[in-house]
Amino acid sequence: MKALILIGGEGTRLRPLTINTLKCMAPIANKPFIEYQINLLKKYGIKEIILSICHMPEKVKKALGSGKKYGVRFIYAAEKSPLGTGGAIKNCEKFLDDTTIVMNGDVLTDINIGSLVNSHRAAKAYVTLALHEEEDPSSFGLVETGAKNRIVKFTEKPAGDEIKTGWINAGMYVFDKKAFEFIPSGRNVSVERETFPAIIASGRMIHAYKAEYYWLDIGRMEKYMEANFDVISRRISGIKGAAKGENTRIGKSMVDSRSVIGNSVRIGNGVIIENSVILDKTVIKDGTMIKNSVICRDCTINENCTVINAALGDGSVLTKYTKHGA
Repeated sequence: MKALILIGGEGTRLRPLTINTLKCMAPIANKPFIEYQINLLKKYGIKEIILSICHMPEKVKKALGSGKKYGVRFIYAAEKSPLGTGGAIKNCEKFLDDTTIVMNGDVLTDINIGSLVNSHRAAKAYVTLALHEEEDPSSFGLVETGAKNRIVKFTEKPAGDEIKTGWINAGMYVFDKKAFEFIPSGRNVSVERETFPAIIASGRMIHAYKAEYYWLDIGRMEKYMEANFDVISRRISGIKGAAKGENTRIGKSMVDSRSVIGNSVRIGNGVIIENSVILDKTVIKDGTMIKNSVICRDCTINENCTVINAALGDGSVLTKYTKHGA
């Protein structure tokens, strides 16, 4: 079995982090994000992975290579222009098996892929969607199911009176190749708004996989931070990361257990860091306080600064006594 990961997006919601860094390479607890997805697939014996790319394709290929360093084989499928979720999947059709795992490129999860695939095959479905239950599903794609977990309706970003369930589309699918007849070629297609409703209207089966598992969409800055904290606190089954990177030096300072410090970081004395992510090669000088913030690579924060609820882009420099954020 092969897998397809959709990593063509620009990561606009994660700016300034993604101005110079590919979203798939954004560090989570000092590992590139995509490494967590790769390791999950490997756990279930999937070592051939198609990567759907669009934004900065050559930079993606240079960063990830052949897959050898991750113990897998990558096949790249480039879009000349953004094709949407459905169009991107269709663009990879020639590389895919009869049954393929498809993942959005911003999903951090420990889902049981073996159980997901078995559920799909037992249902004899065209497509199976992994669902996740949210207390507030208004920012997601709501999924309504009928008998035997047959999906009957999709509602994208539902308003209050449309919310009839907490089950959302988790951005992870099992596709049978017969489902590709419902995706037109050569244009932008949304599987959520176009493909899945068309399959349902035809009377074919789209199956819902409902189970308890960790799931997080890292696409917004607050969720990116949450992912870092969840990894270092071991909230995710089988996933490990590092709260402190290599060649990092910390003086007589306080760094709380919900913070992640990258590689080659220098932190002086009397510094307080809480609930924050500090990326590689950043220098934080004496007496500075950082709370609820992301500090990107190669930043210099001089003495006695205060940074709260902020995101500083690569190479930012704060002069002494600067107060940034609120």
